[in-house]
Order: sequence, then C-alpha cells, then structure tokens
Amino acid sequence: MKNLIFSLLSFLSLLPTLHHLQAQPCKEVVGYYAGWQWYDRNKLMNPQSVQYNKYTIINYSFFKPKSDGSLTISDPWGDKNQLLGPINWATAPAGYDTQYDFGNPAYHQPNQKMSDYVHQGGAKFLISIGGWTYSGDFPTIAASATKRAIFAHNCNVIVKLYNLDGIDIDWEYPGFNDGTSEHTGIPADKQNYTILLQQMRDSLDAIEPMMGRQLLLTAAVGAAPARQADVEWNNVKNILDIINVMTYDYYGAFDPITNHNAPLYPPAVEQPGFSCQESMDNLLALGVPANKLVMGAAFYGRSQMTTGTPGLHVQGNGQVDGTHFSADEGSPQYYNILDAMPNFDYHWDAVAQVPYLTGKTTNSFLSYDDEMSIEKKAQFINLRNLRGAIIWEISGDLLETSTGSGVIGQTPLIDKLNSTFCNGSTDISHPKELQVSIYPNPAQTQVGIFLKDNVREEWTVNLMDIQGKSVLQSQISGQDYQVLNIEKLTTGVYFLQIQGDGKVFTNKLVKE
Repeated sequence: MKNLIFSLLSFLSLLPTLHHLQAQPCKEVVGYYAGWQWYDRNKLMNPQSVQYNKYTIINYSFFKPKSDGSLTISDPWGDKNQLLGPINWATAPAGYDTQYDFGNPAYHQPNQKMSDYVHQGGAKFLISIGGWTYSGDFPTIAASATKRAIFAHNCNVIVKLYNLDGIDIDWEYPGFNDGTSEHTGIPADKQNYTILLQQMRDSLDAIEPMMGRQLLLTAAVGAAPARQADVEWNNVKNILDIINVMTYDYYGAFDPITNHNAPLYPPAVEQPGFSCQESMDNLLALGVPANKLVMGAAFYGRSQMTTGTPGLHVQGNGQVDGTHFSADEGSPQYYNILDAMPNFDYHWDAVAQVPYLTGKTTNSFLSYDDEMSIEKKAQFINLRNLRGAIIWEISGDLLETSTGSGVIGQTPLIDKLNSTFCNGSTDISHPKELQVSIYPNPAQTQVGIFLKDNVREEWTVNLMDIQGKSVLQSQISGQDYQVLNIEKLTTGVYFLQIQGDGKVFTNKLVKE
C-alpha cells in the first residue's frame, strides 16, 4: 500500500511535465553536477541550461560533513544561487552570500530552485556529500551514535529545504588513510560505514510521508580492489538503492608509467583489478546485484609528461601537462581536449578499448574517453545488464556553439551513451570474452580450469586475493585445461583472472 501511494503521488506531481519523460534515458544515467563549474565559461553550465531529460538523476556536488556530524555548503555564493535561485538583495541581509548556512528561500527569487528545473526535465535531484576533499570527518562521524544522528538530521533538513529526491554519500574512502587530514580512514570504518548508511536509510524513511515520495539513498564507491574490500557488501547492497562505482582515476601522473585513466578492459600492462571490467565483475562476484550497479564514465582525461618519446606504457616524470591543460590542472575536461587536438596525435588501444593522445612536439601523454570508448562502455553495461552509468562530471560534455558564445550546442558523449543504451547494443568490437568453466568452486586443494573455445594459444592465469594482490600465476599454453594447486592458500575469497590476445575472464573463487 505504501509503494502504491507513493507511486500515485509521484505520478500526479509529474503530470505537468510528462512531455519531458518521453525522452528519458533507457537506463539509469546519474550525472554529477559540480557546483564550482558554474563559474567557468561565463556560467555556461547553470541550473537553467542543463538538458536534464538526458539524465535520470542529478547529483549536486559537494556538501561538506563537519566533525560534529553537521553539514555545510562548500561555496556560500555559488551553492545558494544555484540551489535556491538568484539571491534577492531586496530581502537578503548583508553578508548572506558569505555565510555557510543552508540558505533561506525567502532571500531568493521565487520558483527558481534547481530542483524545479531538474524535476521539470523528468530527472531526480540529489545532493552528494563528501568527495575527495571533504571526506576527512566521515570516520569520526560514523563511529559516534550522536554524530550519526546529527548527520542524518542535517540530511533530512536539506532534503526538505531543497526539495531533494534523496542523498548520495561520497565517502572517499572507508578505511583509506594517506596521512592527510582529508583521508583519515581506520579499520573500524568497514563496519561503521554500514551502520551510518543504515541510520541514513531509517532517517530518510521517516520523512518519506512528508515528502510524498520514496527517497533514494545512493553511494559513490571506489573501484580498486583494496577499496572494495573495505565495504561489507552483504549488508550494504541491501541498504543502498544505487551503487555508483567510480571506474576512473585508475592511473595518472602519480604513476611511474603512462597508462589509461579509465580502461574498459585490462591494459597490456596493468595493476590487477584496475579496469572497468574487473571492478564491475569483482562486485558482481561478491554478490552485489547488477540492477544496483552503475558504472562510471569519465568526461575528462588525465595527462602525464614522459621522460622520452611520449607513448603508452612508457616512463613518466611525475608531472602533468601544464602547458596544454593548465586550466584543469592537468586533468582536462572533454571540451578542452577537443580544443587541444591539433597539438596531438590520436591513438586507439584495442586491448583496453580506450583512446589516448601523444604530443606532436612535446613529451605529453593524455588518456581520456571519446565517443567511441563511451559507446564501448555503454555496450559493456548492456552486456552485463548493469543498472546504468554515472558521469563525472556533466560540464565536460557541454560544447559551445562556438568558443565564448555562452550557448550549449552539442553534448556528444551523453548522447552517445544514451543512444547505445536505447538500441540495446552489446556488440563490443573487443574480442569476445573467453568462455571458461572452473570446478570445483568452492574448492579445497585443487581447481580445474576448462576453456570452452578449444583455444590453443597461450593464456595468463592470475589468482588474486581480495586486495588485488597476485597470489598464484601460471600459463595455459596449447591445451584446453589447467589445474591449479590451491592447497597452501588460506581460506577466503579470491578472484581468478585469465587473459590473452585481448580476451579476458574473471570470476570469484572460494577456497574452503
């Protein structure tokens, strides 16, 4: 009965805008709206201009958790103007635009909340909390019942104030500690993350009758094996409505060798687990339902300077390309990549199924996604029957009619994503995945690997632990089967990966 009432209320509330729904995406498309991008290109991206009918969810980023559990906006001027509408200085007090409170609708032009525009476009509107910069206080909040209660209460306040459809938790990452004040993870985060999410779920449930609709609780989660290992998936998968997997930032100038920002398949040289395919298959193997998994699509790239001739899998010098991509601190938006194209040579990696650029006159390497690789990723999402895609972030795809025009002319990446979702294509030009049977599974001492394609080539067999560390390697060469001796391994969950000639197979293996 509860679901029926909410469905009816939601339907009635959308009657004025049903014409927008006809163009809604065929799968979930979650677009992150980075509030600070409002300032770029003469406010080309603003609440009024975004074509929300190309998305199903908009996540406004980011609100900041404080050490006591409360929340704050990150930009008093930008956030208030975008979320509540233009400030009305006839009513707003002096200094209102410098105060980090949530804002007051009485001080803004009426009927211009961002939620108004998002809902008119047929999408849902959430606020994302945390992000890479604002995750430092999550461990202390999650560990305290008092702070969790304050946090949940603040979330309910902003849901009502901004007319949201839910909350997105972007804790980067439970258990992660790099020695900075921004990432202070502890081992207890793994359990406390579950507790925090459950309290959030209960809190949102309590205000659903007031809001007249079901409220979403979503989370952005890490793609690397070590980050996935710090989550209690058996519990979390039942609490969250949508799980946004950040399948990008795998490699960058912080690595010694050039590699892809977001490879679809494992590159020829890789750290185990560092590709979209491996990240998503690992979560599926851990029992996370495909209909809750949303895979990342990057509308930006990562640059890296090399010590010699630029190329893929060559030595880098630890620096980004500040000459061509200074505006984005070396991680250029797609529109800036297009502008810089005359200075680069284009390449396509048929193994990882993503493009890259090399400087014509500079030792510059750039990994990014274009329309072809976005299509491949959408086909993979269709193939795995995943819920959809997340976009970081939507301003990267907004191309002006001409430079400086201030008018959005094209959105090629999101259009390619949606068209591929809607035509249902799974025809990835990447060689078909290797068909494999493994038996027994669970296993105690030995496991047999049987190749179904009568392959007579050489394949690399790699068994990894939950952290992505290789614990056993071998080769399959000139035969259709292999037997692995796992007697000396400790009990637990492992990931078996077999790859060669661009083909790949990944599956969970349980050692009893």
